[in-house]
Amino acid sequence: MDDHETREVVARRYGEHLTDADLLALCGDRPDQVAALRRHPVLVLDLLDRPPVAEAVLRADHDRAGRFRHVSPFLVFAAAVHRVAGALVGRSHVPDRTAPRSRVPVFDGPVLAAFAADPAHRLFLAELLASYARLASGVLWRRDPQGPRRHRWDELDLPALAELVLTLPEDQRAGGWRRLGDGALFLAGVFPEYAERTYGDAGLTRLAPLAGPRPEGPVTELLEALAGRAYARAGAAVPSGVVESPHAARRVLALVADHHLHAQEGYGPATGVR
Repeated sequence: MDDHETREVVARRYGEHLTDADLLALCGDRPDQVAALRRHPVLVLDLLDRPPVAEAVLRADHDRAGRFRHVSPFLVFAAAVHRVAGALVGRSHVPDRTAPRSRVPVFDGPVLAAFAADPAHRLFLAELLASYARLASGVLWRRDPQGPRRHRWDELDLPALAELVLTLPEDQRAGGWRRLGDGALFLAGVFPEYAERTYGDAGLTRLAPLAGPRPEGPVTELLEALAGRAYARAGAAVPSGVVESPHAARRVLALVADHHLHAQEGYGPATGVR
């Protein structure tokens, strides 16, 4: 599939996610343009690549009647991903976290820019973020010597989710592995401090068997390794670039989180990405 075909396929996926209210927001409250965006969803990608359009979505402007504009989580996260991707172009170095309020420059700007420029990668990251607008949870029954035991789980309890995936029939596990990889990347990129508290030190024994030998460095690197292993078992649903470089995916997610999700905590200016 060439670049043009990839862009067309990705654009159709965007169109499946976006509501009419989303399209109205993208075209500046011009109802006559909504039908055109439905017919030619690749125009949506062009609009989101324009910084003023993406910024308008992220500011959650009111419509002309002064009412609050309701847009979908997917559109908000897609705008954030496109905004960060555009800001990476031409940068030689990009900050990365070393602590909650500490960043160091890493000279991999061209690598991250190339990763984020791929339409399939942008779609993947926007879908990942939007999928955690609400968390799924449930109950897992497991038999031990004392009989059946009830265990609660949620999507960000990665060891419990892995146990659940292994109970699925083999032909249904691909989606479970995808979700496990998503959870690992989401925690590493968006909530690394929570991940460190949960899976650092004593909690490491629950996570390490899933990720393989512990890499040198922080828990985020362990989560990257887990994401790579899970995505490798998820099949074609995950772009090959993400499977091969969960580190790049995590870096872009961290920039989105710092500049757009945690900006109220003062992280935005520290990223150096506008």
